[in-house]
Amino acid sequence: MYPMRLGRLASLIGGRLLRGTPQTSVKHAVFGSTRHLREGVVLFFKPQKNVEKQLRSLQIKRSAGVIAPKGWSRRIPPSHAVIEVSDPKQALWKLVHWQRAQSRAIFIGVTGSAGKTTTKEMAASILSTKYKVLKSVANNNLYSLMPGNLILLHPKHQVVVLEMGMAGFGNIRKQCLVAKPSLGIVTNVGEAHVGKLGHSLANVARAKQELIDGLAPKGTLILNADDPGSKRLNTRRFRGQVITLGIEKPATIRATRVKYTKNGMSFYIGKVPYHIPVWGRHNIYNALAAIAVAKQLNVPTPWIQKGLQNFPAPRMRLQRIKGIKNWLLINDCYNANPSAMIAGLKVLMRVAGKKQSVAVLGDMHSLGKLSLQSHRQVGKFVARLNPSTLITVGPQAVQIAKGASAAGYKGKIRSLPNQPETVANYLRKNIPEGSVLYFKASRKTALEKTVNKIRSR
Repeated sequence: MYPMRLGRLASLIGGRLLRGTPQTSVKHAVFGSTRHLREGVVLFFKPQKNVEKQLRSLQIKRSAGVIAPKGWSRRIPPSHAVIEVSDPKQALWKLVHWQRAQSRAIFIGVTGSAGKTTTKEMAASILSTKYKVLKSVANNNLYSLMPGNLILLHPKHQVVVLEMGMAGFGNIRKQCLVAKPSLGIVTNVGEAHVGKLGHSLANVARAKQELIDGLAPKGTLILNADDPGSKRLNTRRFRGQVITLGIEKPATIRATRVKYTKNGMSFYIGKVPYHIPVWGRHNIYNALAAIAVAKQLNVPTPWIQKGLQNFPAPRMRLQRIKGIKNWLLINDCYNANPSAMIAGLKVLMRVAGKKQSVAVLGDMHSLGKLSLQSHRQVGKFVARLNPSTLITVGPQAVQIAKGASAAGYKGKIRSLPNQPETVANYLRKNIPEGSVLYFKASRKTALEKTVNKIRSR
């Protein structure tokens, strides 16, 4: 956070310093968790969560002070300064708004139905070669989680890259009102979370539209020219610059000579080569978006190449893992929607080549009334790609098997319950050595538990 004195903090958040010295230095803040509490750090007390645990921890930890609700000061150990407020969460939001108002950093918002976290990580890796960058923590991408990201804002930060997800209409709009981004990326518009938005892809586009409408008037918008869903977005009211990216169709920034490599993907923009350490054509689009941002911020081409090459690939997103029986496991278990699952299946077939290819596909959630047809759609695509074996996991994923069978799939099909040991045992007994296994399902399925049972130790 912006360094300040305890008395100044009390004034900013509308609180009253009941105990402690106004001149105490404050360097950071935490909310509801004492894990990182230490000298120089203030705790915004969360009375709705683990109260006794927070109080016990305060007995043995040091801090710059505790921001507590009215009436709680007597329960805070006397070794800690206390700022009294009406509501610690609202006080935290006041601090976040103040910090944003002080910052001169360039704010970038990243949204889309898939690829948000990967694009955010790629952009941050590239931009870090030239600037001091703050990025969203993990995939904390909802309005309610913004304080955890923006409390980290410091005067040294020159660029802030924020992943913006949505739990419904208005979520991205509220994030934009706080962050005030001048650059925005919409990776794509697809079926993810359509069940929360009236079972309508048009509504998904409306939700993503909130980023476009929330950009600074003369900002920059980056869109995927190859994505059919992005055609639903309305840019007529946007008065800034629109940059398009693509592989298939004409675009401002276009990738050519796209190839799979042993450890990722290679491609060209014009005569300039690039490489990313992750598989999949869909990841080329994520890279193009990150490159577009970097070019807007005048990052030299060699630094862009280096930043892409070295970006930290998010866990459980096409993660390569060595398995038992000399298997290659592709852990893509973080989340799933039909478009992302189909993209991952393409990766499986390209990576497997002549080896046995095994698709282990689990339930896709949050699809609402589109669930049945979406699972069947994936099954139809399985039949088209024709992996050696299809294994479905969970009650909804059975429809993938039915869709594949109806479309003429000739490989082996097995549908199993979502029981990690059962699935792992079936794989151990039935999948030959040297196979390539691809795992994909929604977060609730936790398919990575199966992956962990068959990885090489």
